[in-house]
Amino acid sequence: MVEQALSAIGFLAIAFLVNDLFTATDSSVLQGRRAGLMVAALTGALMQTSLIVAAPYGLALLNEALGVVSAGAFLALPVLFWPAVRRIRQGHMRIVSRRLLARARRAEEAARAARRWLNMAEQAGHVGHWQLTVPDNRLIWSDEMFRIHGLWKAYYRPSVETALAAFHPLDGKRLAGLLQDAAREGGEFEVAVRLRRPDGEIRHVVMRGHAVLGWDGGVEGVNGVLVDMTEPKRAESRPPAHAGALEGPAGEDVLTGLADRRQFDASLGYEFKRAVRSRKPLGLVLIEIDQFFQYGSHYGARQADICLRGVARAVREVPRRTGDIVARFSESEIAVLLPLADAAGALRVANKIMEAVRALGLADAGRESGMLTVSAGAAAFGMDDLYNPLELTRRASRALADARLYGGDRGCGYREPEFAEALAGRV
Repeated sequence: MVEQALSAIGFLAIAFLVNDLFTATDSSVLQGRRAGLMVAALTGALMQTSLIVAAPYGLALLNEALGVVSAGAFLALPVLFWPAVRRIRQGHMRIVSRRLLARARRAEEAARAARRWLNMAEQAGHVGHWQLTVPDNRLIWSDEMFRIHGLWKAYYRPSVETALAAFHPLDGKRLAGLLQDAAREGGEFEVAVRLRRPDGEIRHVVMRGHAVLGWDGGVEGVNGVLVDMTEPKRAESRPPAHAGALEGPAGEDVLTGLADRRQFDASLGYEFKRAVRSRKPLGLVLIEIDQFFQYGSHYGARQADICLRGVARAVREVPRRTGDIVARFSESEIAVLLPLADAAGALRVANKIMEAVRALGLADAGRESGMLTVSAGAAAFGMDDLYNPLELTRRASRALADARLYGGDRGCGYREPEFAEALAGRV
């Protein structure tokens, strides 16, 4: 009787096991055999219980029949279980909790909804968030970061160097130092900086960041937000009554008669969009008078202005194609924007400009040759790397820096730096 009681308990345990297995796993585990297994297990338990009840009455025939049915139920269990066991051995069966799958799906849906709400909140508040990983210097932006910068997410992949180049030079240098300190030593920072968008618009933003520490106390990254404060700042400020008194015609530099920087930035943004649509290259040449500040110190400010006007006139008179734009880029630099020009074409234009300036025959006591010369940096974008118009000015500026490094009076094309060199001094 003890054996029959244990058998009944065993059959009930198997029934509970089958039910839990079906409830907790993917339906492919039992493939519809749940009902058969449950019937076999419960039948066995019922027969064993019936044997215990009928034993005191000495009904041999009934006991024999109940034993046969119980044995059949016992034999049916491995027969029904064997296909599942064989699938397990062959690795064809996925044992995945359906409850866990349901929870995972609900968590994914909640995460997607949270991201949508976050994007809506960031867009409404003009606040973007960013993440910088250490030590690989990988920069991640939210969608609002791209909108604040005026960039296309499909064409621009943020990096530390290009992101810092979008800020005013002094602000970018200060921000680079704060990022570097946070990445090395931890802590947090907040700084107000000026951001120059590809279309030339200046945005006043506040950058906040804090270091993220790992389990060992080391810095794993720097997270932060970028808050666009341009509209509140504009609402608070009012231009003085004499504003614009020293300005020339709209878009024109008073001293040189060339397009001013605002007009250049607007043209750069327009030509970049057109280059993306037409899948054509876009070139840029930056020209700077060699040792111009020493020239002004030696000859005086008036003569320096005359010199700059003469150089600007020479640059403007270099034969170019219709659509090229000549603008005063900075106090001593002139920019020539060259739609449809590749890197080789931009460098040819740079060499022609340098020859035109040499032909002026202007004296410069500060130069070894005794003649005034210029340096030029040329760069161009193609469709393989066309993602940010500000990158074009950065490349041309780097090429111009190389020309100055070699002593000036020469033109240099942009060369792609090594990774370590590109991030030297950066985070």
